[in-house]
Order: sequence, then C-alpha cells, then structure tokens
Amino acid sequence: MACKARTVTIDAFQSATSTSASTPYEDTPLIRSRRRHSFQHARRSSCDYDADAVFLRVEVFLAELERRLQWLEEYRKSHMEQIDASMRRGYAALEAVRDSCCAASGELMGGGKKRAKILVETLEDRYNEALATKETLGEKAYAGMRLMESFLNEIESRSHLVREGGIYGALDDGWKAVDSSLSHAREAVDEGMGRARRAKEALRESIDHAIQLAQANRLIHYKDLPHPWRVNPHIHQGYRFMTSPVECVTSMFFFSNELVNIWSHLIGLFIVLSVAFYFYPLNPNFDLSTKADIMIAAVFFFAACKCLVCSTIWHTMNGIANQKVMERFACVDYTGISFLVAASIMTTEYTAFYCEPTSRWIYILLTFSLGVGGVILPWHPTFNHPNMSWARVAFYCTMALTGFAPIAQLSYTRSFTWCLYFYAPVMKSLLVYGLGAFIYASQIPERWLPGWFDYCGASHNIWHIAVLGGILFHYCAMQELFAGAFVRAQGECPNLAS
Repeated sequence: MACKARTVTIDAFQSATSTSASTPYEDTPLIRSRRRHSFQHARRSSCDYDADAVFLRVEVFLAELERRLQWLEEYRKSHMEQIDASMRRGYAALEAVRDSCCAASGELMGGGKKRAKILVETLEDRYNEALATKETLGEKAYAGMRLMESFLNEIESRSHLVREGGIYGALDDGWKAVDSSLSHAREAVDEGMGRARRAKEALRESIDHAIQLAQANRLIHYKDLPHPWRVNPHIHQGYRFMTSPVECVTSMFFFSNELVNIWSHLIGLFIVLSVAFYFYPLNPNFDLSTKADIMIAAVFFFAACKCLVCSTIWHTMNGIANQKVMERFACVDYTGISFLVAASIMTTEYTAFYCEPTSRWIYILLTFSLGVGGVILPWHPTFNHPNMSWARVAFYCTMALTGFAPIAQLSYTRSFTWCLYFYAPVMKSLLVYGLGAFIYASQIPERWLPGWFDYCGASHNIWHIAVLGGILFHYCAMQELFAGAFVRAQGECPNLAS
C-alpha cells in the first residue's frame, strides 16, 4: 500500500450564488429567484483531501470571492452610512484577502500554496482567534475559507433583506451573528481534526497491545490484531507480531500460520532454479535456440524467481509492527506477480510471431508496458485493502487474458484452428492459475470451517501451490511452443533455423 500524504478532513462548499455583478439592481423574477438560491446555506459533503486539494480549493474560492464582492461593492456605494464599525471590519478582511491574493494571481507553479499562505497571514492579523489552534498551512487555509464563507453568506443574506424590505439594521445584526459564530466554526473544524487524532491514538494503543501479547505468547489471535493487519477473518489464530525485521526473519523457522506460505515458495524457488540451470540446458530445444531465444526463456525464469522471492519476503515480513513497512512489503509481493504474468505472455508472443519480427516486438512492447503498469498500480493505497481481493484477482486475470490479443491477427494470417493448436499447451497453466485465484479470492475452505485451517490447508496455501504449479506447467508449454517455432522456421525463416 502506498504511503499516504498527510490529510485533513474538509467540507466542500457548493456555492450556488448566481447574482450578476454587471446588473446588481435589476429586479426581475428570474434574478430574484437566482438571488434567493444564492443565499441558502451551502451544502456540505465530508471528504478527505490532502494539502494540495486545500490549495486548489483556495484557488476556486478566491475566484468566487472576487465575483461576489463585485455585487456587494455596488450595493455598499448607496448604503455606506448604514455600515457600522463591526461590519466594516469583516468587509475589510474580505477585501484585504482579495487584494493581497491578486498579487500572486499570475503565478502557475506553487501559486495556490502561495495564495493560501497570503490568505492565512491576512486573516491572522484580523481574526487570529479563529486560526490559532491550527497547525499546518492547509488546516489554517481551510479554516480561513470557512470563516470567509460565513462572512459572505451572512452579508449577502442581510443585504438581500435590506434591499427587499428596507431593513438596514439587519446588516448590523448579520455582522454580530458572524462574530458570535466564530467559536462555533472553530469547534466544527476542531471536531474533525480531533476525530482523526483519536483514531490515530487508538491505532497506536492497539499496536502496543498486540506487541505485548505477542511478546508474552509469541502468537496472537485475529481479534488482537490492529485493523490494518486484519486480512482473513476466517483464520483465527497463529499470527505473529514483531517489532523488528530481524525478529520477522527468525520467525520463519517457528510454527505460525505463515509457515506454509513462506516455505512453499522458498522451496519452490530452488525448484525453479534447478529447472533453469540444470534441466533447461539438457532439453533438446536448448541446442537449437538462438541467443534471443535463450534470453526470452531467461526473462521467464527471472520473473518466476522474482515472484517467488517477493512472495517469500512478504509472508516473512507481514507480521512487522509498522504499518507503513508492512504495506510496502505487500506492494513488493504484487509487483512480483505482475512481472511473472507479463513474462509468461511474452514467451507466447515471441514464439507465435517467431518469423515476424515486427509484429513480435510490437506485441512484446505492449505487454511490457502492461507489466510496468502492473508494477506501479499495487502501490496505490486502495489496491491492498482486504476487501479488494476480487478486484486484485480480476486485474491479474485481465492482464493474463491480454496474452490472447494476437489471436485476431493469427487467425487472419494462419487460421483459427491453428490458433487453437498453438495455445493448447498453455491451457494447463492457465487452468491451474485460474483455479488457484478463485480459491484465493473466495477464501475457501476456511470460509466454510473457520478456525480449522489456521495453520495448513487455507486458501492462501492452496494459491501458493497453484502459482508454483502454474510456473512449472508454463515451462513445459514454453518448450512445446519453441519446438513448434523451430519447425515453422525451417520453411518460413530458414535464416533463423540455420
């Protein structure tokens, strides 16, 4: 899971103000209707944005502030005598923010952040009490926008009442209401920040509690794990929770619910290495292979070993009591899978267009691009979420199915029957991969008998065996594909066969 930037919880205001600055005194039913709509309180929807989102919101708000102040300035020209000192103070704050921020309006790089800083500094001179409790520039900018939004809403509402009913004293009441509501606005902002701090403290306490239990009992229960470490609720016990990477490495030699996952792929790594360096050179195809042929086979072996190594590392380190480190190792595991899928597809594309170098390298480069995307995507925060297991399976299955993209061209240049015979050898590995992926995503059989497969026989154990089996089946298929390519080369591209 990717490292998350520090975020603040903000309320996005959807201003519906539509009063025209060019015709502020035009009194038509349409304009009155639109003005009434503009004085309604803003709707709020709670979302999480990072500091950059706050700076972008400052840009949008300042543009809206300029438009709305134009209308208020037209109105103020004819009613200056009714505006008291309290009202002038707030109105001056709005104008000061507008004028100060205009100086930075021509900047593109970092302009939003700079105008946010100017906004905060201008308001701190006049309403420091509303921003005093905020720490970061993003938090202060957001609080300042809330304050000015309340100013604008009250001034526009009271101005509308004055124009229609002649109640000039309502403006004074509006400014008093704005000043008296500063504490409420501050409390609303602080409440959201307080909830975030309490959640962080609760997670810290949960981690400390899990560490204490693990140090006392070595293995802990699912319910004792902090929430970011909870993946499969049907595996009840046998969880490690270590404070250092060294402890995680040494724990691979002790009994836990990760023992099978670790050693199934660690032993599988040595099996694949023996195939690559012993059995493959003994195969008759090896003597007929060109350097490019051997390179493609080497890419597949490297991808298979990388996948097994990444998986072993992840299952060894997933008990580390550091959320950021744990999430990084999860991403490492997914990048290994992406690389293996891409390399497996490349072997089929290489042999399918063995005598057609242009088509061959176009398809290989496209697959390589997909592989790069598959390496980057796992670092997105959402990708590693426990509820996204089906989405992860769908992504990798879709990526694998792109290996059949050349079928259209091959069916046209050769025949569809030829395609069926060509892809037949890889069906075994695809079936093994597909069955293992289905079991992994379905969490079978532990879903049916929770707690019975905590240490062995769980869906993830089966998935690991399926991955190793898929690698070996694809190696066998690759030998058949190369044998067929060498036969075709005798007639289609004899220069490669010689």
